[in-house]
Amino acid sequence: MADATRPGPRQRLGARPRRVFGVMVGGLLLAVLLNAPALEQGAESMPYGRERDFWLAVWKPFATVSRLFFLDEPRNLLDRALGREQRGLFELPAAPGDEPGQPGGDATALPGRTPTPGRGTPAASPTPTPDPRPKLRTPTAADPLRVWIGGDSMVKVLGEAFVRQAAETGVIAATHDPQLSSGLTRPDFFDWPGHFNQLVQSGRYDVFIVMFGANDSQGIKTPDGQIFQPGDPGWTAEYRRRVAGVMDLLGGGNRLVLWVGQPIMRSAEFSQRMAELNAIYREEAAKRPWVQFIDLWPLFQAPGGGYDAYLRDDDGQVKEMRHPDGVHLVRDGGERAARTILSALKAEAGIP
Repeated sequence: MADATRPGPRQRLGARPRRVFGVMVGGLLLAVLLNAPALEQGAESMPYGRERDFWLAVWKPFATVSRLFFLDEPRNLLDRALGREQRGLFELPAAPGDEPGQPGGDATALPGRTPTPGRGTPAASPTPTPDPRPKLRTPTAADPLRVWIGGDSMVKVLGEAFVRQAAETGVIAATHDPQLSSGLTRPDFFDWPGHFNQLVQSGRYDVFIVMFGANDSQGIKTPDGQIFQPGDPGWTAEYRRRVAGVMDLLGGGNRLVLWVGQPIMRSAEFSQRMAELNAIYREEAAKRPWVQFIDLWPLFQAPGGGYDAYLRDDDGQVKEMRHPDGVHLVRDGGERAARTILSALKAEAGIP
């Protein structure tokens, strides 16, 4: 009787694969629930469109369950410990102690500042109250001019060249801070307003050199939740608001802002988009005495006016200026752009 009821070898082996499969599925489900908010956040950081909507629809139910049972707390604690918290709104904090109506002052008094969420996006900013041009001190070797240079990936090679050239002056100390793949359209990827606010509050810098745009031609989300694509009037208004806000945040206290425009690109379509962004930078800079627009476009145009990766440099030699991707600068291109920026800075600071 005992032998008749004992499971055979096939029955005993058959139970194990089912149990292993069940454990694997359960472990996978638990892993998804523990990381669901992060997966949802990753979907939110994708370019606005159908693919982003699809993945949001997939991960949102899991993220809801994860938050409901506090399964996301271990991941949240780890992210906070590593400084990985992200923000989704383009918020431009006011600098404490500054007067309303001045650069870096009250966020409600200057154009370009973020309104209270839900109030919508303001129209293009009016001209701020005129301010005298910043008066940079004359730097010395003992007390050099403190310069910050940063932005998106376009400023990586350029910034490296600028830091080296600035050091050769003996009176300029430059800090290089590029954030690859970042820009002004997606604060959920990198919070530039918060980063700039920390830099301003530190009081360490006399000059800010910024360069954005290469990653910004994508969908943008307004404070009231509307999403606009490049070419929409709403996109231009929101992007202009952000540019103006950053310019205002960085100004004040005799600080100078050099806003570097994008160069011509190999793709005619991409060049057109960059030209439209350059127009915004130029127009907003013209309203603010503390901002100077640096135009790199003619610097990287071929003699016929189009794009060419190889150009004649200041020494008369033809050199490769652009990366094979038709967008980024290579070493000689970075050196060429850095010389132009440094020349403008020397003129402002009275450096021979």
